[in-house]
Amino acid sequence: MGAAHLAYAYPANWPSTATPPYNLGGSINGTYTDNSGKAYDGTGYIVVDIDGAFRPDHPAFKNAAGQSKVVAEGCFGQAATNGFPSLCKSQSWVNRPLPGNPSAGYWFSSAAGISLPSDSPISTCRDSTNYQSPQYCHWFHGTVTSGVLVAQPGSVMSGSTKLTYAGVAPGAQVIALKVGGGTGTTLGWPNDSVLDALNYVNNVLMSRPDIGPKIVAVNISDSGSPIAGDLPCGTGSDGARVDAVAGALKAKGVAVVMSAGNDGQYATGSLVCGSNVVTVGATGVIEPTVPTSYSNVSQKVALFAPVGTANLATGDMIVTTYGQSGWGYFWGTSFSSPQVAAAFAVLRQKFGKAPSVDSLVGLMKTTGKPLTGQRAGLAAPGASVLNIKAALNKYDSWPVRAPL
Repeated sequence: MGAAHLAYAYPANWPSTATPPYNLGGSINGTYTDNSGKAYDGTGYIVVDIDGAFRPDHPAFKNAAGQSKVVAEGCFGQAATNGFPSLCKSQSWVNRPLPGNPSAGYWFSSAAGISLPSDSPISTCRDSTNYQSPQYCHWFHGTVTSGVLVAQPGSVMSGSTKLTYAGVAPGAQVIALKVGGGTGTTLGWPNDSVLDALNYVNNVLMSRPDIGPKIVAVNISDSGSPIAGDLPCGTGSDGARVDAVAGALKAKGVAVVMSAGNDGQYATGSLVCGSNVVTVGATGVIEPTVPTSYSNVSQKVALFAPVGTANLATGDMIVTTYGQSGWGYFWGTSFSSPQVAAAFAVLRQKFGKAPSVDSLVGLMKTTGKPLTGQRAGLAAPGASVLNIKAALNKYDSWPVRAPL
């Protein structure tokens, strides 16, 4: 990751292809112009990002006026007896029951800065790959996913090559909900924390008049352990509980978007076993209609987004935010799902709240580039690769009416 000298034969349109919105029909600055000449970038809408931890102080999370794009934060942690206990720096105990949650309660805070990597009063966790001090766990992933969502356009030099990073919806704002837990050198995301965060979105954030009407999607760059893609959710399983909250949010016009997983299997994660989550796979950047070798593919996956393999020798990569102030090259379906989550902000900017979540998923699916390659037939029928500009150009306005 970082500033390696780029002295290779790169694809046509390099280095623009390293910038996620460019691969979705936009400019390298994250704007999409429809056939009428109007430009869209997600302005006016909010995407919630549920991840391990975040660096909301990264310069890319300020807009052109210097205002923070991170409009709210939260941290959710489990008890000390959990395998991945709370890493919320400050925390108060919240009693359950909440619907579908099995344990007695969880740790929570919504203080400013609470989404930062940290220890908690009940646990200390260190990651030796963290180049910063202290070497907190969950130190980079959330900054990458939120960067793919809303990063303000910026440029960096890699050797003599100027690269641009920009979020897929740089005009949008983000809510950072930290769910990473751990102790010692063992770290992970407890499924209960993911569910606590989802319930918080549905029960609390959606009720806030200053935030709720603007929320259009929730990104969760996780999917659980891989299971066969056609298996239904088990009764009372974590996947069934996720699907229930996703269904409640979908009824309010909010999409819950999750990644397909990086196991390279005919499978998807146990958390996306239901029908209410939008599950996203990854394709290459050089071959943008072909699933990457690492991406899970199943009948649950109807949408894909270009991520590549972080291969500098071929340019099969995307560039985005990293750490406290840096940038890097990344691979994984973790960075495909935020592209689709951000697309909801761009599409809502043009079409408003009238279209249902399912209608917008259908729009993205029918206007995307058809999936190709040996594993294309394992995906959902008609699976395609996101093209935001094509989706914007499908209709002038919504509701769509059949011709007389």
